This record gives sequence, structure tokens and C-alpha cells, in this order.
Amino acid sequence: MPKIENTTGMPIHLIIDELKSDDIRKRIHSVKHLDLIASTIGPERTKSELIPFIQELLDDDDEVLIELVESLSKNFIELVGGQAQVLLPTFEALCRVEDASVREKAANQLKKCFTLLPDQKKIEELSMGIIKRLNDSDYYMAKNAVVILVPAIINQVSQNNQNDLINIILKISQDQIPQVRKFSSMYFQDLVKHFPIVNETFIQNTLNSFIKDEQDFIRMYIVDALIASSKTAFFQKQQNFVLNMFKQLAEDQSWRVRYYFCDKLAEIGESVGKDSYRKNFQNYHLKFLQDSEPEMKSIAALKIEKLSSLMDAEEIMNKLIPLLKSIQSDSNSFVRNSLASSVLSLSPIIGKKNTSEQILPIFLTLLKDQDSEVRITLFKKLSLLTSVLGVDSLSQSVIPALTELAQDKNWRIRASTIEVLSFFARAIGPEFLSDKVLKLLLDWLGDKVYSVRQTAIQQTAQLIQILGIAWADRNLLTKIWGFQSIQNYLQRLTVLFTITQIASSLNNDYILKTILPLLQQMSKDSVANVRSNVCKTAILLAKEKGGNVVEPLKKVLQSLCDDQDAEVKYQAKSALESL
Repeated sequence: MPKIENTTGMPIHLIIDELKSDDIRKRIHSVKHLDLIASTIGPERTKSELIPFIQELLDDDDEVLIELVESLSKNFIELVGGQAQVLLPTFEALCRVEDASVREKAANQLKKCFTLLPDQKKIEELSMGIIKRLNDSDYYMAKNAVVILVPAIINQVSQNNQNDLINIILKISQDQIPQVRKFSSMYFQDLVKHFPIVNETFIQNTLNSFIKDEQDFIRMYIVDALIASSKTAFFQKQQNFVLNMFKQLAEDQSWRVRYYFCDKLAEIGESVGKDSYRKNFQNYHLKFLQDSEPEMKSIAALKIEKLSSLMDAEEIMNKLIPLLKSIQSDSNSFVRNSLASSVLSLSPIIGKKNTSEQILPIFLTLLKDQDSEVRITLFKKLSLLTSVLGVDSLSQSVIPALTELAQDKNWRIRASTIEVLSFFARAIGPEFLSDKVLKLLLDWLGDKVYSVRQTAIQQTAQLIQILGIAWADRNLLTKIWGFQSIQNYLQRLTVLFTITQIASSLNNDYILKTILPLLQQMSKDSVANVRSNVCKTAILLAKEKGGNVVEPLKKVLQSLCDDQDAEVKYQAKSALESL
């Protein structure tokens, strides 16, 4: 039995007492540490005392139940001595609670428990009993667990019981409550994998029942079941049935069903084969790119990268690209953003000449998009274009867009833009990092938002790794060290954070010549937070570099041992003691 370390800082008897507390926060805390309790009291007391008490928690608040099923799902089977059967009643009861995530986790734990039961007869007896009780439960949500459990055990029970399970699923799929039918539709994909135990007639009748359902959230999940069935012998026997049902979904009156179908198109293409995809489904994708619903155009544009591998270069040129040109200026930014994320993936397929003539104009249009998210998305995929056209030809068109993004009102956009620099530095070299571009980096280092400054510091470290410390000292670091005289103390801190980030790239001579004077000067800063970070920086450098920098850095720390701020004084003394 595993022994769990008590990291709570509380005596175990208090954790046990909290299980009975009226305070929900205390009960949650205790439930989170059920494994610790079980580990402490041992498997016998866990079975005879803790498990019965857990049963009393099953009427508790959803927050407690969520934590309860999480705790029981970790290694609790081991904590009851490997006797999975002991936990079956608890997980069965959790399959009847209101929270869907709890029901699903509990059902999946039941599946795990079944595999650990001692013999086949026991598995059949206990699993059939649980499934029938859940199916007959007054609480209709319990059927959620039934449709999860049936596929897990149908190939481990007798033929009579298999027939019973099939009849149970058939009734659930025709239940008068839409939510129950949805459960069946969602998990039917797991059941069809057991063809031919699950026979043709049953599969066809159930799928026909689903596709006629008035609820679109039931029809949409047929896609998953059809994909699963096309990977079995059922597809060879009923190929036309499967393909026709796919087509009905592609033409469904509900855009949500068509959306789900489009989202799964790459999986459909993989399951039916490239030739069948091109013959039966390719035109649907092209049609979705022209759909009146922006959500449809968006998902269709997003899927270009995966679906282009199922098309040949000629089809891309003649059929796909003309449609992309029509949506590059779509009024909906989500559509343009989806296009930006996928259009460059066509470049390697259609070659340099066609990319230059067809993809580059779309790229340049999106690069000027009014929505900064679109431009950021485009930058993240830039390597797909540069791998075909090279980087030099693009750098001049990229810099203006980069400059605009660097000044965006949204700090997340500014932070994301910084990451583009290392891509170009790696691809082009230092010539890309002109004074204009380095000015952007310095502006980011002085940004009012901490996350932007930190991202810029990390980017500085990456540039040093790519281009070397000599280049950085000559073009960038001297300007950063100048921040130590800026009035805003946050920018002075940037100096120290940068030193910490690039410490591994600095040699001892550079530290003595350049960094040490900076630390000496900043150890007299008027802001205690700055002096505190001088301590942190000095101790990091001393420990990482060692050698002839240790003693000079100790002197910096000694000068702070008499600091007027108690925290700084404590840090300096602690740092010296550790050296």
C-alpha cells in the first residue's frame, strides 16, 4: 500500500475531523486529502470506517462531490488493498449525482474497477447488476453512466446479457427525455466499435433514429459514431449507408450540425480514404467556405491546413484559393483569423511560384488587417511561408506591421508580438534587428505592464543565445543598463531582471567590468524593492559563476547588511551565510 506524505501542515486527526465540519471549505480540504487519511489508517480501517463515512458524503454539495470523485480516482484502489469491489457502491452512487463531470468520472472509475475484479463471472455479475440498477433509477441522469459502461463490458458478458445491454441502449436512444437521448448519441461511437457483437440492424436502426431526432445536439454526435463505424467491418458491409448518412449531416438544416461535421472532416477523410473524401466530401468543405453563417466559414477556414493534404495542388489552385481570396476581407474578424491560421500551410504544397503569385497577396492583405489578433495569428505561422519564399523578401513588409503591433492597446498583443523577433533573428540574422526593431524591444522592456516587460526580457535572453553576447553588448545591453538611471523604479528593476535572465551567457570578466558597478550603484537605490533585487541578483551570480566574482559580490551584499529596510537587511545576511 502506498504511503502518502502529509504536506498539509495539519495533524491527521484534524483532517479527519474536518470531514464532519459544517464549513464546506473544511470538508473540501479534507476530501482532497482522503488518500492521506486512508494511507494513515490502513486498508482495513479504510474499508470498515472511512468508506462507510464517505457514503454519508454522497448527499453533499456539488463542490464536495467533485473533489470526492477526484480523490477516489487517484490511487484509492491500492489504498483499500487492491480490492476494487469495495469501491463499487460508492462509484455507483456517484453515477446518480447532478454534476455531469462527477457522473462521468465515477462511470470511468467503475470501468477501471471491473477490470480489476478477480474473475470473469464476478465482472459479469457485478457490472450487469450496476447497469440495470442505474438504468432503472428514478433519476434519469443516471443513464449517462449506463451508456458509458455498456461498451466497456459488452464483450465480457454472455450472449443473453449482450442482448439485454443492446435493448437497454435501444430504449435509451428512444427515450422521451432529449438529454437522455443525447447521452446515447454521444457514446454510441464506443458501442459501434464492438461490431459484430453489436449487429448491423441495431447500428442502422439506432443511427436512423438519431438522424431523425428533432434536437440538433443529438444529431451532431452521429458524426463520431459514423467515423468509428468506418474503421470496422461494418463499413465494408454498409459503405453506402455510412456515406449517405455523412452527406445528410453535411446538409443538415442546423448550422451547429454542419459545424460539427466540418470540424470532423479531416477525421472523416482519414477514415474513408483520400479518394472517397475527394469524391464525396471535398465539395462540402468548399461550400462551407461560402456559407452565410460566419461560424461555418470560420471553422471551414480553420480546417484548411488539415484538409489541404487530402487535395492535390491543382485542386487547391483552381478550387480552393479563389474562395480564400473572397474571405480574406470578410466582415467577420473570426473568419479572417481562422484564414490567417491556416492559409500559409498551402505554400509547401503548391510550390514557390504559385505561393508568390497566390498566397503572398493574401498574406500581405492579412498583414494589414485592422484586427491585431489576425496579424498575430499570421506571425505565428510565418515559418510556413518563409520556408518556401525565404525570409529576406518578407522582412521589409513585416517591420511596419510589427511596429503597429508593438504599440497595440492590448498588452497581450504587445507581449505576443515580441516573440516574433527571435524567429527573424534566427532566420535572417542580426541584419533584421535594425535600430528601428531594437527600439521596439527597448520600448517593450519599458512597458507599463509587467508581463510585457518579462516577455521582452526573455526575448533578450533568446537573442543573446542566437546572436552572441558580443553582438548584444554592442547593440542592446548598454542601452538596457542605462535604465538604472530612469526615474521609474519598475524600469530600474528591469536591469536586474535582465541580468538574472542572461546570467548563464555572461562570463566573469564581463560581470566584474560591467555588472558589478551596476549592482554597487543600485545597492544605494532609494527604493527598497530595488535593493532587495540587488541581493537576489548578487547571490544568483555568485552561486552560478563562482571563481573571482564571489568576493566582489560579497562586498555588495555586506554593504546591504546595514540597510534601513529590515527585509533587505535579512536577505543580505542570509545570502552571505549561504556563500
